Amino acid sequence: MNIRNATLGSQRVDIIIEDGRIASVLPAVGGDHPADIDAQGRWVIPGLWDEHVHLGVWAQHATRCDVLAAENADEAVALMRAHVAGDDGPIVGTGLRYALWDVQPTMAKLDEVSAERAVVVFSMDVHSCWVNSVAARRYGVVEQAGESGILREHDSFALLTALAQIPDDAMDALIDRVAQSAAARGVVGVTSFEMEDPAHWIRRVANGFDTLRINASVYPDRLSQAIEAGWKTGDTIAGDVTMGFLKVISDGAINTRTACCHDPYPDGSGYGVMNIENADLIDLMSRARDAGIGSAIHAIGDAANTHVIDAFEAVGVAGRIEHAQMVRRSDVTRMARLGLVASVQPKHAVDDRDVADELWRGRDWAYPMASLRAAGVRVICGSDAPVAPLDPWLSIQCAVTRTAGDRPAWHPDEALTIDEALDCSTRSTVAVGQPADLVLLDRDPYACPGTELASMPVSLTMLAGRVTFDAKATA
Repeated sequence: MNIRNATLGSQRVDIIIEDGRIASVLPAVGGDHPADIDAQGRWVIPGLWDEHVHLGVWAQHATRCDVLAAENADEAVALMRAHVAGDDGPIVGTGLRYALWDVQPTMAKLDEVSAERAVVVFSMDVHSCWVNSVAARRYGVVEQAGESGILREHDSFALLTALAQIPDDAMDALIDRVAQSAAARGVVGVTSFEMEDPAHWIRRVANGFDTLRINASVYPDRLSQAIEAGWKTGDTIAGDVTMGFLKVISDGAINTRTACCHDPYPDGSGYGVMNIENADLIDLMSRARDAGIGSAIHAIGDAANTHVIDAFEAVGVAGRIEHAQMVRRSDVTRMARLGLVASVQPKHAVDDRDVADELWRGRDWAYPMASLRAAGVRVICGSDAPVAPLDPWLSIQCAVTRTAGDRPAWHPDEALTIDEALDCSTRSTVAVGQPADLVLLDRDPYACPGTELASMPVSLTMLAGRVTFDAKATA
């Protein structure tokens, strides 16, 4: 299936596709080709990638109560109470963002939602969650939760895993749904970080999943399993699913004050936390290296980024730093020298600006993008869904504008151009020999105001020459 009469830059072109790749890009010649797609002058770009998602958690996001709009604990409780319905199972919420609330969470406060059922509300980044007394007892975390009812880091991750256990067919249906929604936004692939066995993808592909390319990564508890399976980064697991990376969470997050920093938080809560000793991190990364598996290490605070860069240097491999939200300038230089990739989430810079201004006062090296690229660091973009929606156009808009609504741009010197933002959101180009992962747009992205990029209309998405979304078919 070929694409005729598309706009590429300033030219009208025909794109000839053979065996899932672009065989030719020629000046448009017109004519009637019933087996081909007539782009009718629409703009063609490479397929988009979301380089950091938690696909299973994102798939379940729509089934949970969203409390993101809450401005204090009372409002969050009111939203959760309105969500109470049905059986006697746990009541689960998401979108908790309490760092600047005037009324802070307490376990007793969340008991107001239900005194009989477990209630759990996860933060957007799942580095913390809020539990009521029933949940604390049921999951054995009474001591860890304390009076606040807040669990952080490993305790929160463990609870997330426990609550994610649903039947395979139910999870597969949810993943199909979010994959189709992603394709409708021009997405052809994602790097997914899941606390599950990547072998689940063998079943999904056997059952017909073919909507996205998936880089399926593993956490340390699944590393041995991946090594035993013989999966190296880039190897095919099944269909368009490939082995991704070893993911290690080195520190926490800014909203929970657990991102590990060189300087203390201004409220006296300390420096944040490192979730792993560097010797242990180096050992894990070395095991992965020896097995041909790349490393993608979470680091948010500037101290965590320093430690992770140290680990990459010690192991002697390049790799990815996930988030890289606060990186000292000297470490940016080191990242470039070592060939490290910064996997960033532009929407976080917009969402966290007030928290960052409060908790990271004076740190003008927070949420860098332009300065990373200028130093020679490869930058790739993702959403961190469910922390932000799985929609690269939203990320692209945030990267270009560094703001939302009518607010002035936050650190506008770190903004990217539309060319740069698209480069950070794609893995291929519209050129001979490249995968036929293509997107047709109803609007010229280069002429679109930055504040309107998030609503970019996608007409068609193609993966390896196969249509995965067609707006005409859904109209």
